[in-house]
Amino acid sequence: MKKTIILSLVLGLGIMLSGCSEKKEPAGEEKEVTLHVVVEDKVNGKELVNKDITQTGQINTLYDFLEKCEELDVVFKDGSYGAYIDEMSGLKQDFNKGPWWLYESDNNETCKESGMCPAVEELKIQDGDSFKFLYTKDM
Repeated sequence: MKKTIILSLVLGLGIMLSGCSEKKEPAGEEKEVTLHVVVEDKVNGKELVNKDITQTGQINTLYDFLEKCEELDVVFKDGSYGAYIDEMSGLKQDFNKGPWWLYESDNNETCKESGMCPAVEELKIQDGDSFKFLYTKDM
């Protein structure tokens, strides 16, 4: 009888503690994502990058990819619509008068469906997507 009471107390305490424990959200899936990246400086007529770049980690959006990509040396700023590319490959934009950083994709599903690419933090990407980043004074 004594063993039954002790076992019941231990099980009850275990159930209570497990119910009170903090539940953790599962971490995002680690994956490898390769994008074909073209970076063009239209102001000076130079192609700076034209190759496949691979990043590994919890990558779901273009922001996630670019944030990890030291090779492109991207600096983000926060704007009223979220983060935007302020600088890439040493070229800083002048938000008020240009040149600006623009980007496009001919095979990303979201960009194709919308007719334009949304903000970097919202743009879901897939392995094999292609992006062209343009440093330009033309809008």
